[in-house]
Amino acid sequence: MKKAQGSLEYSAMIALILVIILVAVFYFGEGVVPKAIRSTQQNEILQYQNSVEVIKSNYEATEAWNSFKNKTISCSNSQCTFNGETKNIDDPAFSYSDTLENAYNKCIYENDLDSCKAIVYVLGD
Repeated sequence: MKKAQGSLEYSAMIALILVIILVAVFYFGEGVVPKAIRSTQQNEILQYQNSVEVIKSNYEATEAWNSFKNKTISCSNSQCTFNGETKNIDDPAFSYSDTLENAYNKCIYENDLDSCKAIVYVLGD
C-alpha cells in the first residue's frame, strides 16, 4: 500500500504543477497582463480621439474645417507642417503624411493613433 500511496502523491504533485503552469501561461499570455496593456493603449487612443473631436467641433464652429479638410498634414524630423505653418513636436521618430479629412477618418473610425496624433500636433494647442 505504501507504493500505491506514494504513486498517488506523486501524480497529485505533477497535476498541481501542470495547473500552476497553465495559470501562469494564461496570466501572462492572454490573461490579465496583456489585457492591461491593451487597456492602456485603448485609453491613449480614446484621449487623442476626444481631443480630435474637440478640435473638429471648434473648427466647424468657425466654418474653417471645410476649408482645411483637403489640406495635407506632413510630419517628420520633429516637425509637422499644415496649411503653411510648421510646428515643432517632441516626437523625433513620428512620421506622417495625409489630408486632414483622411487623418480624421482614420483616427475616429479605424482607431489609428498616428492619425490622431498628427491632428493634435498641427491643430491642438
